[in-house]
Amino acid sequence: MISTSFLTLLSCETDAQKLKIATIYAAPKRVVKEIPETGKTHIYTTRQEVTERLSPMILMLSKNAETLQFRIQGNIDSSGHNIHQVRKIRFEKGELNGNGITLRYYVEIKKKPGKESADVKGYNYTKDETYNIPNDVKIIKIELYEDRINDAPDSKPKLIAQQIFNSFVKI
Repeated sequence: MISTSFLTLLSCETDAQKLKIATIYAAPKRVVKEIPETGKTHIYTTRQEVTERLSPMILMLSKNAETLQFRIQGNIDSSGHNIHQVRKIRFEKGELNGNGITLRYYVEIKKKPGKESADVKGYNYTKDETYNIPNDVKIIKIELYEDRINDAPDSKPKLIAQQIFNSFVKI
Protein backbone atom coordinates (compact mmCIF):
# COMPACT_ATOMS: atom_id res chain seq x y z
CA MET A 1 0.00 0.00 0.00
CA ILE A 2 2.83 2.39 0.79
CA SER A 3 4.56 1.72 -2.53
CA THR A 4 1.27 2.30 -4.40
CA SER A 5 0.76 5.69 -2.72
CA PHE A 6 4.38 6.63 -3.43
CA LEU A 7 4.00 5.78 -7.13
CA THR A 8 0.76 7.79 -7.26
CA LEU A 9 2.52 10.84 -5.85
CA LEU A 10 5.35 10.56 -8.37
CA SER A 11 2.97 10.51 -11.33
CA CYS A 12 0.93 13.55 -10.20
CA GLU A 13 1.30 16.93 -11.83
CA THR A 14 1.76 19.91 -9.59
CA ASP A 15 -0.57 22.90 -9.87
CA ALA A 16 2.31 24.91 -11.34
CA GLN A 17 2.42 22.62 -14.39
CA LYS A 18 -1.30 22.63 -15.15
CA LEU A 19 -3.04 24.75 -17.73
CA LYS A 20 -5.37 27.20 -16.00
CA ILE A 21 -8.35 28.55 -17.93
CA ALA A 22 -10.60 31.37 -16.69
CA THR A 23 -13.74 32.74 -18.36
CA ILE A 24 -13.90 36.36 -19.54
CA TYR A 25 -17.33 37.62 -18.53
CA ALA A 26 -19.39 40.56 -19.79
CA ALA A 27 -22.19 42.35 -17.96
CA PRO A 28 -25.07 44.44 -19.33
CA LYS A 29 -24.42 48.16 -19.53
CA ARG A 30 -27.02 50.82 -20.22
CA VAL A 31 -25.94 53.45 -22.77
CA VAL A 32 -27.66 56.77 -23.38
CA LYS A 33 -26.95 58.29 -26.78
CA GLU A 34 -28.18 61.70 -27.88
CA ILE A 35 -29.07 62.17 -31.53
CA PRO A 36 -27.84 65.71 -32.43
CA GLU A 37 -30.23 66.33 -35.34
CA THR A 38 -33.37 65.72 -33.33
CA GLY A 39 -32.18 66.40 -29.80
CA LYS A 40 -33.76 63.16 -28.63
CA THR A 41 -31.98 60.55 -26.56
CA HIS A 42 -31.88 56.87 -27.31
CA ILE A 43 -31.30 54.35 -24.52
CA TYR A 44 -30.00 50.88 -25.35
CA THR A 45 -28.24 48.06 -23.57
CA THR A 46 -24.86 46.70 -24.57
CA ARG A 47 -22.39 44.33 -22.92
CA GLN A 48 -19.11 45.39 -21.36
CA GLU A 49 -16.33 43.02 -20.30
CA VAL A 50 -15.95 42.89 -16.52
CA THR A 51 -13.06 40.39 -16.47
CA GLU A 52 -9.63 41.65 -17.44
CA ARG A 53 -8.30 40.12 -20.66
CA LEU A 54 -4.71 38.82 -20.38
CA SER A 55 -2.30 40.02 -23.05
CA PRO A 56 -0.50 37.22 -24.89
CA MET A 57 3.03 37.13 -23.50
CA ILE A 58 5.79 35.07 -21.95
CA LEU A 59 6.90 36.23 -18.50
CA MET A 60 10.07 35.12 -16.72
CA LEU A 61 9.38 33.89 -13.18
CA SER A 62 12.99 32.95 -12.28
CA LYS A 63 16.24 32.01 -13.94
CA ASN A 64 19.59 30.62 -12.96
CA ALA A 65 22.38 28.77 -14.76
CA GLU A 66 20.49 25.45 -14.84
CA THR A 67 16.78 26.27 -15.16
CA LEU A 68 14.42 28.89 -16.53
CA GLN A 69 10.92 29.19 -15.10
CA PHE A 70 8.41 31.19 -17.12
CA ARG A 71 4.68 31.75 -17.55
CA ILE A 72 2.76 31.53 -20.81
CA GLN A 73 -0.42 33.58 -20.85
CA GLY A 74 -2.99 34.84 -23.32
CA ASN A 75 -6.66 34.92 -24.27
CA ILE A 76 -9.02 33.74 -26.98
CA ASP A 77 -12.35 35.12 -28.16
CA SER A 78 -15.39 32.89 -27.86
CA SER A 79 -18.82 34.36 -28.41
CA GLY A 80 -21.71 34.12 -30.82
CA HIS A 81 -22.55 30.94 -32.69
CA ASN A 82 -19.17 29.21 -32.30
CA ILE A 83 -17.54 28.03 -29.11
CA HIS A 84 -13.75 28.21 -29.03
CA GLN A 85 -11.99 26.20 -26.33
CA VAL A 86 -8.34 25.90 -25.35
CA ARG A 87 -7.52 22.18 -25.39
CA LYS A 88 -3.88 22.27 -24.34
CA ILE A 89 -0.55 24.01 -24.79
CA ARG A 90 1.77 21.80 -26.82
CA PHE A 91 5.57 22.10 -26.61
CA GLU A 92 7.89 21.52 -29.54
CA LYS A 93 11.61 21.87 -29.03
CA GLY A 94 13.00 24.08 -31.72
CA GLU A 95 16.26 24.15 -33.51
CA LEU A 96 19.63 24.79 -31.88
CA ASN A 97 21.45 27.71 -33.57
CA GLY A 98 24.99 28.11 -32.25
CA ASN A 99 24.64 29.07 -28.59
CA GLY A 100 20.88 29.70 -28.81
CA ILE A 101 17.76 27.56 -28.90
CA THR A 102 14.19 28.27 -29.97
CA LEU A 103 11.32 26.73 -27.99
CA ARG A 104 7.89 26.71 -29.60
CA TYR A 105 4.62 26.46 -27.70
CA TYR A 106 1.31 25.97 -29.50
CA VAL A 107 -2.03 26.84 -27.91
CA GLU A 108 -4.45 24.34 -29.45
CA ILE A 109 -7.87 25.93 -29.97
CA LYS A 110 -10.82 23.75 -30.89
CA LYS A 111 -13.96 25.20 -32.47
CA LYS A 112 -17.24 23.53 -31.52
CA PRO A 113 -20.69 24.17 -32.96
CA GLY A 114 -23.11 25.74 -30.56
CA LYS A 115 -23.91 29.05 -28.95
CA GLU A 116 -21.83 30.64 -26.24
CA SER A 117 -23.68 32.38 -23.42
CA ALA A 118 -24.20 36.13 -23.85
CA ASP A 119 -22.18 36.67 -20.66
CA VAL A 120 -19.10 34.85 -22.02
CA LYS A 121 -16.72 36.79 -24.28
CA GLY A 122 -13.74 34.46 -24.23
CA TYR A 123 -11.20 32.68 -22.08
CA ASN A 124 -7.88 33.60 -20.41
CA TYR A 125 -5.23 30.91 -20.08
CA THR A 126 -1.97 30.63 -18.11
CA LYS A 127 0.59 27.87 -17.74
CA ASP A 128 3.85 27.86 -15.80
CA GLU A 129 6.74 26.01 -17.42
CA THR A 130 10.25 25.00 -16.36
CA TYR A 131 13.02 24.42 -18.90
CA ASN A 132 16.33 22.77 -18.00
CA ILE A 133 19.02 24.68 -19.86
CA PRO A 134 21.65 22.62 -21.74
CA ASN A 135 25.32 23.43 -21.04
CA ASP A 136 26.11 25.16 -24.34
CA VAL A 137 22.99 27.38 -24.52
CA LYS A 138 23.28 31.08 -23.69
CA ILE A 139 20.21 32.45 -25.51
CA ILE A 140 16.67 31.02 -25.29
CA LYS A 141 13.96 32.30 -27.62
CA ILE A 142 10.41 31.26 -26.71
CA GLU A 143 7.63 31.59 -29.28
CA LEU A 144 3.90 31.22 -28.63
CA TYR A 145 1.57 30.25 -31.49
CA GLU A 146 -2.21 29.88 -31.81
CA ASP A 147 -3.08 26.64 -33.59
CA ARG A 148 -6.74 26.39 -34.57
CA ILE A 149 -7.06 22.64 -35.06
CA ASN A 150 -10.46 22.67 -36.83
CA ASP A 151 -9.33 25.06 -39.58
CA ALA A 152 -8.22 24.01 -43.04
CA PRO A 153 -5.20 21.68 -43.02
CA ASP A 154 -3.11 24.16 -45.02
CA SER A 155 -3.55 26.99 -42.47
CA LYS A 156 -0.44 27.92 -40.51
CA PRO A 157 -0.34 28.56 -36.75
CA LYS A 158 -0.24 32.29 -35.94
CA LEU A 159 2.65 33.74 -33.89
CA ILE A 160 1.12 35.75 -31.02
CA ALA A 161 4.06 36.31 -28.63
CA GLN A 162 7.79 35.81 -28.39
CA GLN A 163 10.44 36.52 -25.79
CA ILE A 164 14.23 36.20 -25.71
CA PHE A 165 16.13 35.35 -22.53
CA ASN A 166 19.92 35.48 -22.54
CA SER A 167 23.16 35.42 -20.50
CA PHE A 168 22.93 31.95 -18.98
CA VAL A 169 26.41 31.37 -17.59
CA LYS A 170 27.46 27.94 -16.30
CA ILE A 171 30.21 27.76 -13.69
